[in-house]
Amino acid sequence: MTLELRQICLHFSKKTVLNKLSLCFKEGQLHALLGENGAGKSTAANIICGELSPDSGTILLDGKPVVFRTPKDAIQNGICYVHQRPMLADYITVKENLLLGLNKEQKTQLKPQAEKWLSGVNLNSYVIKYGADIRFFIALTSALIKKPKLLVLDEPSVLLDDNQRIFLFEKLRLLAGEGMNIIIITHNYDEAEKYCDTIDYLEEGKLLKDYSPINNQQAKVHDNTGGRITLIKGLAEDGLDTLEKSLIQMRSNHEFSFKTALIPTDRKFTGSSPNLTIEQMLTSALDIPESQKPAAALKMIKSSGVDITPQEKCSSLSGGMLQKLMFERELYGNPELLILCNPLQGLDVNTCQKTCERIQKAAQNGAYILVLSYGAWPSEYCDVEYRLKDGNLEAV
Repeated sequence: MTLELRQICLHFSKKTVLNKLSLCFKEGQLHALLGENGAGKSTAANIICGELSPDSGTILLDGKPVVFRTPKDAIQNGICYVHQRPMLADYITVKENLLLGLNKEQKTQLKPQAEKWLSGVNLNSYVIKYGADIRFFIALTSALIKKPKLLVLDEPSVLLDDNQRIFLFEKLRLLAGEGMNIIIITHNYDEAEKYCDTIDYLEEGKLLKDYSPINNQQAKVHDNTGGRITLIKGLAEDGLDTLEKSLIQMRSNHEFSFKTALIPTDRKFTGSSPNLTIEQMLTSALDIPESQKPAAALKMIKSSGVDITPQEKCSSLSGGMLQKLMFERELYGNPELLILCNPLQGLDVNTCQKTCERIQKAAQNGAYILVLSYGAWPSEYCDVEYRLKDGNLEAV
């Protein structure tokens, strides 16, 4: 089944999220949809899957216009969506999750699909037992049981290890060979180039036709006379989430003997709140006189490059915009230790490099940087590297 978007437009409040976006995804291929957080990737996916309705434009399946008012409409037309953070019921079993919403014919697919995708997973165990990687495969299996003609995956590999990532793309290639149309929402250009047949890059809601990644050769950290960058990489189930929570608690309890800044993985709720204004989010926790807070907020906004006013709500921010603003906030007080949790998550190649360079500059100015990362972090940008596996820290 071929999917085409023609001149799709969508506005939220005064912001144009998608601007006359036209894309075509042919069956039997793996398609990558790239872009920085806020570029419109997930919004386009939500429209394809019936979770949002465009203000204008047309969706065509095999050349015929269709209208999706709900996700159920999309599923009935053969489209399934696997979210980056799957919506599973924690306190029922894996099998019970897989059975939700299935008709009699679809139930016959449960066993063969589970054997293919969930080898080694106890179907009678509760979902809460499993980490983010297995939860993704449970959600993927649930989608494939419905025998979709078009499958949309949002950042499918971001929480997978190397072996899981290879397994995933090998299996997806087989599905494409059988005629399935597969769209992968991602920020990882290298991965898209390696595994996908087509790559479309979005920027500010538009298709960027002449995109090519900048040279990925990155400068080593040479003779850092200031602080240093230490990387700890691993998965949530290896203890990385637990380590992050412990560091957040230590900072909250003022257990560090030096000035410490921290950006958590959950930027939206742990590091901020959708109900705060931008100025409140940037200045409320900083030791700044009340009269100076408006000027300080404007300075941070300008440094971040985010086009927003101090009195707008944080709910207006994309993930990438929030991350940039939080980075400026945490650096504002010149911390001696800066803890960054998954700082490249959801960023495109260009923004990843700029973020790495900014972090390197902070280290050169004397800050000690601790990076906790699920996914790839360029080793060129760290002085010391550790891997956290099964709760044990190993030097790399």
